[in-house]
Amino acid sequence: MGAVLGVFSLASWVPCLCGGASCLLCSCCPNSRNSTVTRLIYAFILLLGTFVSCIMRLESMETQLKKIPGFCEGGFKIKVADIKADKDCNVQVGYKAVYRISFALAVFFFAFSLLMLKVKTSKDPRAAVHNGFWFFKIATIVGIMVGSFYIPGGHFTTAWFVIGMCGAFLFILIQLVLLVDLAHSLNESWVNRMEEENPRFWYAVLLSVTSILYIASIVFVGLLYTYYTKPDGCTENKFFISINLILCVVVSIISIHPKIQEHQPRSGLLQSSVITLYTIYLTWSAMTNEPALPGFLVHHDDCDWLVQP
Repeated sequence: MGAVLGVFSLASWVPCLCGGASCLLCSCCPNSRNSTVTRLIYAFILLLGTFVSCIMRLESMETQLKKIPGFCEGGFKIKVADIKADKDCNVQVGYKAVYRISFALAVFFFAFSLLMLKVKTSKDPRAAVHNGFWFFKIATIVGIMVGSFYIPGGHFTTAWFVIGMCGAFLFILIQLVLLVDLAHSLNESWVNRMEEENPRFWYAVLLSVTSILYIASIVFVGLLYTYYTKPDGCTENKFFISINLILCVVVSIISIHPKIQEHQPRSGLLQSSVITLYTIYLTWSAMTNEPALPGFLVHHDDCDWLVQP
């Protein structure tokens, strides 16, 4: 209910992006002192940044981005035989734009986090900056974004690529921890209800959810072998699919091992099934994002296929 009310409150604040600013046009707009509204606005900014990043990957936008001076010069190159530099730009231009949008958001929120250090109450003078001055904060983000598009490629693109890889790795670890915690909470709740309420019903729920997750994982593994490998090649793809599948089986066995059950009685196959499905999803995501150019033969390890325009 609080989230729903927060959404409506956020909608009422949209015209008041100048909250806290001493300007005639926005003097009627008070600060958003409600912490829920403030968090929703920041979440909306991040969501909007993600949406803009998706737009930058559109073909029509990539055509316009290539007109920016220096945007397609240098940078992180994909080494594909018999393809000119402008073809590299066709692949990289969308990603370069996403890097710059992410760079602008990262710079803003990092600087803002430093500004808000040790702010514990709304009585702190800096809390007014946190809850208000939305016009200036959004203008700052837009300004950093626009300026970042005129940063030459070269080392910037390569460096931000490495930073993005490290950040993605940490993000995946955080996701794994949150997923395990969620599955553990669900498992504990269902087991408690199994002991206190209708045991057959909650046992059926636990068994059904676990079975569905494992069945979905097996089906997706079969699809990965079907569409991302071939009998006489694709060794690297086969290796990663197989090793991830083996690790998922090992984790599932460990989760029900007597020693683990002795120290973690609530541990079970539900947590393992969630992690298994998520691991298969990550494997699919990695293989789907293998670099490819429309109409060109992609060579990856010993796995060749023709990417249609």
